[in-house]
Amino acid sequence: MISSLANMLAHLKNCSRIKKNLVYIPYSKFKFNLSLAFKKHGFIKRVSLLKYTTYRSEILIELASNKKHNMIQNIIQVSKPGQRIYWRKNQLKDKHYLGTYFLTTSNGIKTNLDPTCIGGEVICRLV
Repeated sequence: MISSLANMLAHLKNCSRIKKNLVYIPYSKFKFNLSLAFKKHGFIKRVSLLKYTTYRSEILIELASNKKHNMIQNIIQVSKPGQRIYWRKNQLKDKHYLGTYFLTTSNGIKTNLDPTCIGGEVICRLV
């Protein structure tokens, strides 16, 4: 069984590879906050919430790109439902050259590049 987060990351990765700019993803609060964090760091140009009924909503994501390629080259899910990965603050400093890691913390979704990040569960890595 595939998790909804893995489905979202695979969808973004596939749409980025075929150079599709608009992506529709089923809504959840966590996925919406994660996409806002992607937008804050420049991987996504625009995030919108589309409400169809009280029970059905979608997230509209417009991928950011420069003239030749999209900003999202590769997305790797680090923490999986069967094996959660947690990092402390000292482990974040060693990983900054490998890409941008997104973590869930008690203060919301942060990256390894954020100086206020104290550690947490590693969600994914964007390159």
